[in-house]
Amino acid sequence: MPDVKYESVTQAKDDVEADAEDDTTDAMLPIADSKEAASQSSCFETFCCCLSGLGNPRALCTFKMGVLLMVVLQNTAYALVRRYSRGTLGERYSTSSVLLMMEIAKFLLSAVQLVISDEPSDVPSGSALSKYIFLLRNGCTMMVPAVIYLVMNILGFLALTHIDAATFSIIAQMKVFTTAVFSVIVLSRKLAARKWRALLTLTLGVILISHEAMPRAKGADEAEAQRAFSEYLLGMGACIGDVVLSGFVSIYFEKVLKSKSETYSVWDRNFQLAFWSMCIYTPVMLYDNPRHPFKGWTPMAAVCAAVGGLGGVLVALSIKYADSIMKTIATTGSIVLTTALNAGFLNGPRTLPIITGGIIVMVSICNYNDNGDPSP
Repeated sequence: MPDVKYESVTQAKDDVEADAEDDTTDAMLPIADSKEAASQSSCFETFCCCLSGLGNPRALCTFKMGVLLMVVLQNTAYALVRRYSRGTLGERYSTSSVLLMMEIAKFLLSAVQLVISDEPSDVPSGSALSKYIFLLRNGCTMMVPAVIYLVMNILGFLALTHIDAATFSIIAQMKVFTTAVFSVIVLSRKLAARKWRALLTLTLGVILISHEAMPRAKGADEAEAQRAFSEYLLGMGACIGDVVLSGFVSIYFEKVLKSKSETYSVWDRNFQLAFWSMCIYTPVMLYDNPRHPFKGWTPMAAVCAAVGGLGGVLVALSIKYADSIMKTIATTGSIVLTTALNAGFLNGPRTLPIITGGIIVMVSICNYNDNGDPSP
């Protein structure tokens, strides 16, 4: 939000795609036998085995908790480092150059996983090169989300230039609302009344926080107040655009993954999406600055790229190992941590309405993911 991009980035970003794909990926991603995992000798092979599966129940539980903690930390860090880089330091490097570096890392990781993974897939057996060619020839459906993710990431950077990280993280949870609406419109789903009530309280919490984050005139300088309000509107507009696109791409991926005519693994789709993303991001980066595409890069720009790339890997792992409860905990945990760190280190708001609105949003997310009391 993206992960591995198709579950990503941004996280900005947030595991909307992971939530939409639970029903299909559970069947697509079986757990490997523990003896196979134990047979790997090198450190790299051991790491790749962890990505393929864990057999020991206690080790699996520990690994799940580790993934949950890393998702919380990554979601928090990605919002904060972008806010610090763009908003506090005012750095103006090319956003597309950062996104390109993220996609290159995801592309290389997916290429390795394609060779060592034994997940069910329509990709014919053969050499690594033959698998890559097959996926690229049959990956045109990934062009649409690649373009959408480009726009989403740019909107995310733009939003965090003008609004604080805590406000951004909380408003971004409206992706739950947009995903639900698109699921009703596109997939003809029916939502229970309790879910609509949860979406209503979620919206009310976001409205409360949005109003509280609105800049207030602190002096007689009307021009300065007008400029601050314009920047606030720009940031909010970018955030809302990100949320709407996130809901749409979530449902798009669900339709793609539930296709009856083809079966592809997580890494297959990540490989295809990363390829098309690189094809799109490269000309955009060159258009931004033809002679010096990496002009303005700083250590913080590299950190943004690294944290965003890590998010893609974590989202892929969360799809495989995390259930809806763990994802809800990760989402609410990242909101709390982002709000606290934003207030402590980036001079973010910590007023009672902000805290109240954050609690309302977290409770609404929990209520939405609650399937009700089990039948006796």
